[in-house]
Amino acid sequence: MDRATARALSAINQRFYTERAAEFSATRKGPWAGWTRLSEVLEAAGLPPAARVLDVGCGNARLGRFLARTRPALRYTGLDGSEALLAIARKAEGLGPAPDFVRVDLVEDDLATALGDRRFDLAACFGLLHHVPGRAQRRALLETLLAQLAPGGLLALTCWRLARFARFRDRIVAWERWNEAAAEPIDPARLEPGDHLLPFGADPGLRYVHFAHQDETADLLAELACETLATWTADGKGDGQNRYFVVRPVSD
Repeated sequence: MDRATARALSAINQRFYTERAAEFSATRKGPWAGWTRLSEVLEAAGLPPAARVLDVGCGNARLGRFLARTRPALRYTGLDGSEALLAIARKAEGLGPAPDFVRVDLVEDDLATALGDRRFDLAACFGLLHHVPGRAQRRALLETLLAQLAPGGLLALTCWRLARFARFRDRIVAWERWNEAAAEPIDPARLEPGDHLLPFGADPGLRYVHFAHQDETADLLAELACETLATWTADGKGDGQNRYFVVRPVSD
């Protein structure tokens, strides 16, 4: 995907999460069902009580609150591209002794530079990959996160399996409709298969989403120097909307 198209897609989501942050956050209060299994996997892998956790695409920091229930000493860093969502996250309680927040635009900014020499015991990338435009950019994100892990660290991520469900497929908004009123039209010929617009809310706002499938995500991970410790399907209305992967780096 060319950079101009990636920027235009990212701008759609930047606008959405600026204008609809409070509304979106209000629908994202409780933990995901799959996080119960996540806790078991992290415990079995020996995640320390004072784990350094990087929550990429943290939103209102609900993952941090969930993890801190059993690890109150964790050192939490929430990272998001939306300053409006970070403002909500900064007000959250129960995030360990000294939570930190970083605004990073994953299209415009260099993540490794933004994080510097920080290293993490766990990097979590939940509900995010479908907002990252372009396969190459998604691969680069996962590669960077693996490089930011401390020895023994883990990367946990999800693939939102949108394409499997008619209730998502039936709501896709045509790019032609977007282009009718857009200041920055999107050329559909420059998109990758699975790139769509999806409405949110009763007075719908539009988000760019990539309808990935679990094999696509598994293929990305297979290209990287990591091994999969666990994978499972959970969340949604009992039908497994998310595919989880927990991996760790391996030496070449």
